[in-house]
Amino acid sequence: MGNCQAAEAATVVIQHPSGGKVERIYWSVSANEVMNSNPGHYVALVIASPASARRRKENGAAAVKQQLKLLRPDDTLVLGQVYRLISFEDVLKEFAAKKCVKLGKLLKERNQAGRRFSSAKAEHGEEQQSLGSGGDGGGSSGIARHQGGGGQWRPALQSISEIET
Repeated sequence: MGNCQAAEAATVVIQHPSGGKVERIYWSVSANEVMNSNPGHYVALVIASPASARRRKENGAAAVKQQLKLLRPDDTLVLGQVYRLISFEDVLKEFAAKKCVKLGKLLKERNQAGRRFSSAKAEHGEEQQSLGSGGDGGGSSGIARHQGGGGQWRPALQSISEIET
């Protein structure tokens, strides 16, 4: 009688996406070699999350949540680990989903910042209008003047008379 668990620990287990095929390799191999023998696929390390292992103990036979870590082509597959082949399309979908989530968060932050900016701008605009309609009645002492027709903004400065002493 042999020790089956010892033989399992001394293998690299590769799970294929189609048909549930499991490949066992009895030596260390690079991810690049596995990718070359399975065109259109990447190799990912299967990591069981510790929180899901605790839940399994508490809830009986609950489903195990597994995370995948993509490997670089120059990474080496280690004996005793489980790896999964992932199609190129699935990798693109995952990256697109993560990018979409990040973009959504960024847009939400910008919208909140934009609202704060626009409310501050509105308050500042009211102050500027009150300064622009200043005390001489003509409005010429304002900070800025809007030229009619052209739609361009041009600064208007008050003239300062020189006093000779």
